Amino acid sequence: MHRLSDGFMDCLKFGFLTGILAAVKGDHDLNLEIRDDYVNIYFKGNSLLKLTELCPSTRYKVEVHPAFSKGLILPAQLTDAHTTAEFLGRIPQLKQNVITHGKSSLEIEYEQMIIRANNFEPRNNSEYFIIDRQCTRGDARFDLTGICWDRNHRCKNQVVDLCLMEVKFALNQDIKKVHEQLTRYYQALEPIAGDVAEEHQTIFRQKLELGLYDQKSERLEAMKTLVISKDFSRFQFILVLVDYNPHSTALDLSKIRSLHFASQIKVFFGGLAMWQQNMSAP
Repeated sequence: MHRLSDGFMDCLKFGFLTGILAAVKGDHDLNLEIRDDYVNIYFKGNSLLKLTELCPSTRYKVEVHPAFSKGLILPAQLTDAHTTAEFLGRIPQLKQNVITHGKSSLEIEYEQMIIRANNFEPRNNSEYFIIDRQCTRGDARFDLTGICWDRNHRCKNQVVDLCLMEVKFALNQDIKKVHEQLTRYYQALEPIAGDVAEEHQTIFRQKLELGLYDQKSERLEAMKTLVISKDFSRFQFILVLVDYNPHSTALDLSKIRSLHFASQIKVFFGGLAMWQQNMSAP
């Protein structure tokens, strides 16, 4: 189950790992994801750091992809303020190495930009908040997961829907068979819906506790009271199409509409590419 121990949480909030948490909160190009007793910190969709709690929980193993750590001397473990400061001092060069040697797919970069736009930009006041990235359960691997908090009915102690998002950039060939992909994901999650909702509830609350949502204070206080529904019929399956060419025939919505859970599927069109078809007069 994805969660951090109490010791790991305390070290991030009050101990020698506070600098790691502060670096993430101060740089919205970094994204921290909670795993099973470890965290991943992403930059441009690539893992810049995997930090794993060791036993006893006063040591944390540092793992960085060799391509990103090339030419750098990094501490093998973070054990105190000194080793943490040593690693933090290498982050600018690590980011540059990710730019030079990382995966160049805009799709994974957009995943992280979606997280930023919804979690870290309070002026957006969006209705979706991202909880996890690259969530894998059996045959299902969702690019993003989160909740939908309808702005028309917002209040404390609400039950909210879990959202499972598949991101496709431009004319990704997988778009032609995305209905089959969504079906596999539905079938994989149906037997374990309650466990998946419970795990996301845990991650959501730990992220809130760590201050990993940059929102207005009253909104954050209300978010802490939200409960994620375990009712599978309330799960939303969201296809996020980024810079999808509206003139393309790759997306066959009729195949999605024919699925027995079509009422749970939503398609979101976004991105920065521009076509006249999407223009309107003022």
